[in-house]
Amino acid sequence: MKAKRVLATTLAVVMLFGSGCGSAQTADPSSNQAQDQQTAEATGGESTQSGEREKLTIFVDESWWPYDTWEGAVPEEFSNRIGIDVEIIRAADDNQLPLMVSSGEMADIVCSYRYQFMADSEVSYALDELAAQYPDIAWDPDPVTVFVNEAKDDHYYTIGCGFSPDSEYEKYDSVLTEGPGFMVREDILEELGLSINSLEDLDTVFAAVHEAYPEMITTDFNCIHKFGWLMNQMGLKSSGYVENNGQLEWYLRQDGLLDYYKKVNEWYRNGYITTENFAYTSEDDTKEDCVAGKAFANFGYDNHADNFNTAIAANGDDFSFSLITDCVSDDCKVYNTGCGGRGLYITKSCQNVEAAFRFLSYAYSDEGMKLLMWGIEGEDYTVDADGYPTFTYDFQGDNSVLQPRGLKYWGWLVHNAIVTGIAEATSTSQTAEARKNLTPYVYRNPVIGLIRFETDSDEAIIESKITDMVKNQEAAIMTADSEEACEAAFNEMLSLADELGMGTLEDYANEKYPELKAEYDKVVAEN
Repeated sequence: MKAKRVLATTLAVVMLFGSGCGSAQTADPSSNQAQDQQTAEATGGESTQSGEREKLTIFVDESWWPYDTWEGAVPEEFSNRIGIDVEIIRAADDNQLPLMVSSGEMADIVCSYRYQFMADSEVSYALDELAAQYPDIAWDPDPVTVFVNEAKDDHYYTIGCGFSPDSEYEKYDSVLTEGPGFMVREDILEELGLSINSLEDLDTVFAAVHEAYPEMITTDFNCIHKFGWLMNQMGLKSSGYVENNGQLEWYLRQDGLLDYYKKVNEWYRNGYITTENFAYTSEDDTKEDCVAGKAFANFGYDNHADNFNTAIAANGDDFSFSLITDCVSDDCKVYNTGCGGRGLYITKSCQNVEAAFRFLSYAYSDEGMKLLMWGIEGEDYTVDADGYPTFTYDFQGDNSVLQPRGLKYWGWLVHNAIVTGIAEATSTSQTAEARKNLTPYVYRNPVIGLIRFETDSDEAIIESKITDMVKNQEAAIMTADSEEACEAAFNEMLSLADELGMGTLEDYANEKYPELKAEYDKVVAEN
């Protein structure tokens, strides 16, 4: 398998790694001394008790990332255990990583979702080769996990977060699935004597609220997750490929997609959705509306109700949001066709490759993932006999709860599906209840996620053009001034997608899919 080449570009950039980033703070190295020594030995490193600490820079390719310094009890405990301090560089925008790569001036480690960009022998070190070079550093990923992360050259350069093989799911009775959510003001719903038990009920509720509270936003939608909850309830996929009778089709061809757009457009024409919402560019925009009491409902993520309620309570207000935790449609279906999201890459600019590999070794270990995601055992959580955690803090709390200790979000760098999936299996929170109810409707097929386009390939260019076109066309569809205009705009989107090469993407997928599925099934059977 062959990796992509580095982008040819005339751009030259000098990256100032220290700019805008705080230095890591370290906890008292005398704490947890035995555990530090044991962990350091297991990862091939030195105890935190000896000598000067090593240091690594990590670039996080997510401009929205809530933390920009490696500080707080949890990340400091992680550093103490492996004897490595960390300086974080958070992306200013989506263009920063390409410029870093083209200039050859990168951080020691890059965390990015852009697999095709980073999984390249000229950009990053292959982890299987580092494992052979540093045999004293513990490194034994599951073969299925290795397979789904392999690049075209048969090496693997990261372990994408959010994936676990079926064999790991089988160890637990309850592994919850997270996803988009929909929440409403509980007090107003009760005042009007209404409930939501079906998709049809949304029309009734929105109409009643709009009449009773004409100055209030009937419903907001999150700029990232949009109307994902509605798509799940209608059994629709929001991107990529959908399997239809053994063949893969681009998601724009799904039956029912036009009905979805028509429903959103109907809400817009009825005045339930504001024109301004389509210009929102930050998740904070809808959060501010909701926390300030300006919106009755919000389409966002499934943890937003619990998260927003924390902020509302901190403001001293007496209203709250209720998450719709039940599936309200017989068509409900959740697609999990990914084989890993963002991952850590050790770059060819790394100044201390051995230390970087030790960092990845512990971060991707079960102990390391749980430390970064859950916190310090005995302080932030305890574990029952079946391996499920109970937290001493609000796991779905906002940054005022999580950031002082550096909880949870550093775990998003490396977590697998199990560490997040069992986190709230015993919880009674709204978020946990929604995930429990959603899990039976999940369709998992990671092989579809293995269909990747090489950077600058015809397929990658086509996908990029279609994605940009859909972003522009969706607003026209949803804000059309009539149902007929909505349908016409939708059909125009399909025509444009065909003109841009949607059929080429489907041909490519249907050529690759049978081979990939056979290889994946073989690896699974052997392990």
